[in-house]
Amino acid sequence: MNMSEQHSREPDRIDELLGNLQESRTPHAPAGAAVPPAPQRHRRSRIWIVFVLIAAVAAAAVLLLLEGRTASLNFRSFPSGATVFLDDQQVGTTPLVLSRVIPGTHVVQIRLSGWEVWKSSTTAVRGSTTQVIANMTHAAYSLIVTSTPPGATVALDGAAKGVTPLTVAGLKPRNYALVVSLKGYAAISRTVDLSDATQSTQDFSLVKAFGKLSIMSDPTGAQVVMDGKPYGVTPLKIDSFPVGNYALTLKLDGNTDISDTLSVKEGIVLTKQYKFDLALGGLAISTDPAGASITIDGQAMSQIAPFTFSTLKEGTHEVELELPGYLPWSGEASVSKGETSRLSIALTKLQ
Repeated sequence: MNMSEQHSREPDRIDELLGNLQESRTPHAPAGAAVPPAPQRHRRSRIWIVFVLIAAVAAAAVLLLLEGRTASLNFRSFPSGATVFLDDQQVGTTPLVLSRVIPGTHVVQIRLSGWEVWKSSTTAVRGSTTQVIANMTHAAYSLIVTSTPPGATVALDGAAKGVTPLTVAGLKPRNYALVVSLKGYAAISRTVDLSDATQSTQDFSLVKAFGKLSIMSDPTGAQVVMDGKPYGVTPLKIDSFPVGNYALTLKLDGNTDISDTLSVKEGIVLTKQYKFDLALGGLAISTDPAGASITIDGQAMSQIAPFTFSTLKEGTHEVELELPGYLPWSGEASVSKGETSRLSIALTKLQ
């Protein structure tokens, strides 16, 4: 028998074997009864079952072999729910156990919105599980504020942070109330959300704005000075005055200066009225010998030395003293509010 005949008979042998198996499991029919032939499809299904079983056993063996040759990584992060990247490939979210990892060194990145990216390298060991634990750190958020023109004051949640251009660092991922203001320009307010980006740039184009100002005093005639610049005397009215905060000083001779802070707002009339508190003090004048006539600030007084004047205005006064037979005397004397100054003069006798 040649080889081709032998191969051609192989299917017949398989059918014969399967037929014998079927015959051994089938009760023998009575003598003379006809035996039905086994269906052809039953033979084929049995062959496929054999092949499937063999393939399953082979696959299980391969898996067992691979398990012994690969490693596992157990990823955890605090907080959890972070995305895990292994060698720049996204593999899942924490907590995560990754099996069948190729042994060796791998680059790990763990990312979570609002937190700094956690980076490290880990070594996967064949046949064991390596723990990878990431303690996340809050991301450092920052805010960049610019304005045209520059030099505007930046307030964040009501707290002044500086002037533009300005970078505010070390912020947390949340909403902030941002206000930018510059004297002479309308203030601008915004709500800035830093929860989606670690850095936000806010630019402002400021527009000039004006208010109205009316300043009065009792008595009138006081000099009005704002931010060190004189603007006139009371009563003072200005119909177009740049918005902003100003340091006000009212000056009136013989009176204590009045200081205040004015906040001029767009389209609003700011009316201020002030009453001076007269600053009075005393001056006790005596001469040797006594009896000299007294002139203060060019006004001849009816009193003669010694005498105490108790209602002089605060400040410096010119004093003249005269007594027949003695040289006249002139000089300055200072008077302070609520206090009595003393001036004692020894007159020089004429020769």
